[in-house]
Amino acid sequence: MFANVALLWFVACPDPAAELRRGVSIDPERTTDFMGRAFPDADVTAIGSSDLATAVDGPDNRVFAAHYGPLAVLAGTSLHTADPHELTAYLRAVDSGHEQLLLSVDPATSTGCFARWQRGELQRGFVGTPTIIQTDFGLPYPFEGPYWAGEHPAPVAVGRDPLSLPFHPADLAEAAHRAWVGFRFTHPELADGALPDPTDPDPTSLPVTVYRVGPDDGRDHLIETSVSLNGAARITEPIAPVGDERPTEQLEPVGGATERPGPISRYFGFRGRL
Repeated sequence: MFANVALLWFVACPDPAAELRRGVSIDPERTTDFMGRAFPDADVTAIGSSDLATAVDGPDNRVFAAHYGPLAVLAGTSLHTADPHELTAYLRAVDSGHEQLLLSVDPATSTGCFARWQRGELQRGFVGTPTIIQTDFGLPYPFEGPYWAGEHPAPVAVGRDPLSLPFHPADLAEAAHRAWVGFRFTHPELADGALPDPTDPDPTSLPVTVYRVGPDDGRDHLIETSVSLNGAARITEPIAPVGDERPTEQLEPVGGATERPGPISRYFGFRGRL
């Protein structure tokens, strides 16, 4: 029902959604510098280009990054966190002068998380499951009102806990992402056959560079490339990297689906992984 996705936006413009709607392209030099600050002591290798939608369900040793000029994005399942506070020191080290936005949704644990920092200080953070609020820091934003008022109830399940929240936290987290960045990854609120708002930015049209964190795992050729690394964002069919005739496959976690601490948590010491 919800996408397995985690990403951080670094914002230096008043309206990131408007920037994305106008179309963006990667600044390669600034993206390289951005990754150097995000992983100063890690072995990081650029292995190809893709789009932001492919960050969904990506393996822990892949990071998807792009610097678009007025905003930048860092995505990967290793960014999952149970407490936005633990990211604060890391964000200050990467870029303390602007605004940072977090979306983290883990369907395996039915957990939704969103957070917003301004100049290195956490302003709003929420983490929860359908029955437990783990973090509720700061004042709610106006878009949260209808959720707390019960206007977006989670699907009713047999044996549902009577103390369940009046919404699914993953739904609220994606609503925060749409309010701040302009789009969702999933749309459970739409009726069968309905389409998202056509003015919402499409994550499949947002180019990113794919990085491997750590040693070569022999899977660098398994990249879904659907946008150009340089130039305007556009949608094409997934292709294999140039010069590689092996068939394109969907990225999967190395060694199976067993969860383990992601690369960011390993290098910077916070828990990662719910």
